[in-house]
Amino acid sequence: MINIYRDGVTYDLPVDVLEEISYYDWHRARPKEEEMVACSPFRDEDSPSFSINLENGLWRDFGATGEFGQGNLITLLSFLRNETHIEVEDYLLEKYGIDLSDVSKLKLNFDLKIETKVNVNIDIETYKQFAFRSPYLATRGITEKVQKAFKIGYDRKSKSVAFPWFDTKGNIINIKFRSTENKRFFYYPTGQPIKNHIYGMHFIYRSDIKKIYIVESEIDALYLWSNGFPAVALGGSNISEKQKQLLLRCPADEFVLATDNDKVGKEIRKKLIDMFVGSKQLSELILPESVKDVNELNSDQIKKLANDTKPVEFRIF
Repeated sequence: MINIYRDGVTYDLPVDVLEEISYYDWHRARPKEEEMVACSPFRDEDSPSFSINLENGLWRDFGATGEFGQGNLITLLSFLRNETHIEVEDYLLEKYGIDLSDVSKLKLNFDLKIETKVNVNIDIETYKQFAFRSPYLATRGITEKVQKAFKIGYDRKSKSVAFPWFDTKGNIINIKFRSTENKRFFYYPTGQPIKNHIYGMHFIYRSDIKKIYIVESEIDALYLWSNGFPAVALGGSNISEKQKQLLLRCPADEFVLATDNDKVGKEIRKKLIDMFVGSKQLSELILPESVKDVNELNSDQIKKLANDTKPVEFRIF
């Protein structure tokens, strides 16, 4: 059981931990009866040092220290799905939602404080504390011009690159921090859920761009911009109804699907095709089997593949 506290109620959800983590690639994974041991998803390694309990979702990373050495299923899925903790909880509540008539599954918590959720933007003065630059993104092929345009910053305390997320009007609604030392990331504590926005969409509106590439991560989007291809990122391993509406209403009438070359990326691509075929012109950027995402391609490869995109045809079965 996984416990989620929401609006004065604690929900005990019968989450299938093994199913939830099986959507992602694990190096040298060894599932047992109540535990899975694998290489850590937070860094590159060859000797397994990561363990997760398949009953309650609690995990330990024996190669890490401090707060990064252990956590629960929410923190793990937040990393794997590239989402905030609240968004992961919403996903689990929706998927494993219980019958509210069965009161035995509820734990009432007598917290009479009323919380009102308000979407608050992050002002530029607050963001100035991250007005620094790290050489990390340059090593990923992202130009200084693009970094300045997207207001990429750096948090010296956590040694993490700061990716501000904007709404379509150019307001900062959240900040994603990505460690330069490993694969860990986290979000600004009071930021809005990113599932209600699309990374890079403010530039599509500002320049009235008609053809865009759709990827999963911010780095992939920035890399495509650095090579002359306007791109937006979903920011996670799923697409929400709000994001669907943002894409439908955006100025672009042609989408090039360039999601990751793994199981999750292919599932997202299929969802995008199902959502937009018939309403937008669709094509696919087909990645070689040897690469995981567009950031693993060099500039010449990207340009060649962009010229060889495969149209998605509208078919009636």
